[in-house]
Amino acid sequence: MKKIVIYSQKGCSYCEELKNILEQNGIPFTVSDIDDKRDDWQIISESTENDYVPQVMVVDTIDESAKILAPDRDFDDVQECAQHIMTELYG
Repeated sequence: MKKIVIYSQKGCSYCEELKNILEQNGIPFTVSDIDDKRDDWQIISESTENDYVPQVMVVDTIDESAKILAPDRDFDDVQECAQHIMTELYG
């Protein structure tokens, strides 16, 4: 089973668009607001060498591995990000 965490920021239209797409497709996720969880965000942004949002962590709850999807590195637009998430979840 995989869990989706979206690293988001208030007022980010791309973040809202991604959340809406996932909701419309019935994909559960949690949100980590980067303004509220600065320590977590620092680790994520340093690991991806990317400080743009949204970034998405796909966590495999069985083996506890994780994959991070970052803008401009893994996807160019929100639709592409959503497709990557669905591929991670459903193959």
